[in-house]
Amino acid sequence: MKRLQKVIGVVLLSGSCLAAEPPSVGPGFADLAVLLAKGWFSSYVPQNASLAECAVFLNSQGICFDLFDLMDSSVPVTQEDFARVIGQAQLLLSGEAERTNGCIRRPLEAETWVDYCLLNDIPAASLWDGFLRRMGEGSLPEVTTFFNR
Repeated sequence: MKRLQKVIGVVLLSGSCLAAEPPSVGPGFADLAVLLAKGWFSSYVPQNASLAECAVFLNSQGICFDLFDLMDSSVPVTQEDFARVIGQAQLLLSGEAERTNGCIRRPLEAETWVDYCLLNDIPAASLWDGFLRRMGEGSLPEVTTFFNR
């Protein structure tokens, strides 16, 4: 996993990107990574951190983002993807995270990450609505800067 994190960091920091166009308005993995890192993990991630720095930090903590999803703005974040990221973050912050292949795994008591959030009173639905509202305003500056290199 450490090797994968280094590869992600090198690819993201090098400015080599598979998507030639900036992300379209809508929920994308790059925006989700930046919002999560600078929101829930603001004590560890500086507010001037780039998309690459946010993604590398989250992946190093077990909140896994696929490199191709980050790089392809046409891949939308689904509610299950969103619940996974929020659930993984909650498990990490609570100290209850267990990892498989470097990624925080879903506890067995839930069939899906949406179920996990519901069972644990994590307000994933309202957070999802907030994410959609924010993405309606357009991509974050860090994401736009990355894709416009």
